[in-house]
Amino acid sequence: MPSFTTFLKAALLAFSIAANAQGTPGTLGFALGIHKINDETCKTTEDFVADLKLIKEKTGSSVVRIYTTSQCEAFKTLMPALKETGSTAVVGLWATPPDHFLKEIAALTGDLKEYADQVVGITVGSEHLYRKELTGQELADLIKKVQGEVKTLGLDTPVGFADSWNLMADGSANPAIKQSDIILANAFSYWQGSKITNSTQMLFDDIMQALQHVQDVKGTIDIPFWVGETNWPTGGKNFEDAVPNKDNAETYWYSAVCGMLGWGVNTFVFEAFDEPWKPAEKNNDVEQHWGVMTVDGEPKWDLVCPKPSN
Repeated sequence: MPSFTTFLKAALLAFSIAANAQGTPGTLGFALGIHKINDETCKTTEDFVADLKLIKEKTGSSVVRIYTTSQCEAFKTLMPALKETGSTAVVGLWATPPDHFLKEIAALTGDLKEYADQVVGITVGSEHLYRKELTGQELADLIKKVQGEVKTLGLDTPVGFADSWNLMADGSANPAIKQSDIILANAFSYWQGSKITNSTQMLFDDIMQALQHVQDVKGTIDIPFWVGETNWPTGGKNFEDAVPNKDNAETYWYSAVCGMLGWGVNTFVFEAFDEPWKPAEKNNDVEQHWGVMTVDGEPKWDLVCPKPSN
């Protein structure tokens, strides 16, 4: 009987074929916050320029992901920074409630044609299925609406969604998968309570299940697919067997993140910088410690792939 590793490698060969056809290794991207690090006010275009230059300098990446277009006028503010730095973005629209979603669409379409070259994809919502705020069909309908708005502008920018890997694997997202042009699957071994020694295998298995189901539903491997979020926190409290600290985060980076990229899978890391303004939840401030760089822009380890030899 083939080992798990053999099976995993065979499955991941399909990943490289399906991973947005951008070559091997996969493309590395980063989730980017829209608030200034120290005071939670909105970032300016100049702030985004500084962020994008730092990300490119320290990681080589020129792709980011944001989650809203209207809050902080994020789309209008980020787009000139992307153009100035030669960067691109997957742009998210917050899909609930309905009146806010309309504001998100307006913020997107107002300037999308001018900055079409900077937008490589549009996602409708982020983990709305996971939070049970929308059904798969409701999400599909919203995706279709945005696709129509994009087409009206004479553009073919891919539109899809981002959600937790398990909602894709179990069929809950099927209507949204069918409707989408681009799909992002989020997977966090930390939030599954994994020991760091099992975290890479868990990530690969999660993403393998999600992608296999996406391919089955779409009836093709020709679908732009990203790991939408993954990473390991450097601070906060333990979650079951998952221990957040710098050593474990560095291990996860080189094994899990670099591993995915090495197999040709486009991967967004959550996130570029620590965000200390985020509130603690359930007496755990882990949300403040997901950055691969500090609030001052200092890398927490050498942010390259593969791991440098000593």
